Amino acid sequence: MAEWKNPLSLSALWRCLITITLIVLVISTTTISSHEATGGQLAIANNSVNSAFSSVYYAEQNGGDVSALVEKLNIAVSLIQRAMAENATDPDAATADLSNATTIAQTVSLNSTSVSANGSMVHQLRLAESLGTVFATLAIAALAYLRGDRVYRRLWLYVYRNHVVKKSDE
Repeated sequence: MAEWKNPLSLSALWRCLITITLIVLVISTTTISSHEATGGQLAIANNSVNSAFSSVYYAEQNGGDVSALVEKLNIAVSLIQRAMAENATDPDAATADLSNATTIAQTVSLNSTSVSANGSMVHQLRLAESLGTVFATLAIAALAYLRGDRVYRRLWLYVYRNHVVKKSDE
């Protein structure tokens, strides 16, 4: 049987094992700066899109036409998805896409307030127009009920004023 003749080889083995463990530990705790920045930007972009979605939903509830805003919001979501796919291969392009998505989402949030106000105003105008139509219809119905017989007789006399009635026994 072969015995270990060199007692230093056992301590060298322990040193190598400790060194490898420390290297693995350092590598696993070290983050790549571009992925870390993209992770923070990804959270910012997601929060911006969620905020814009809430604003668009509120604008739609107020009667605003949000179709253009929804299209822009879909573009922002597709940019975020593309950035997630590009993150491993091209972190700079992913960062640019996330920045563009954040800008689009913030623009949608700002525009949704005016769309919401316009929708609310249109809703109030429709309500006022409907109430005016109801009151006009009720007024005409009340006048027809109260003065309808007189109006009917005058109208009949006006239409048949030149009509000559002949006796049937002649």
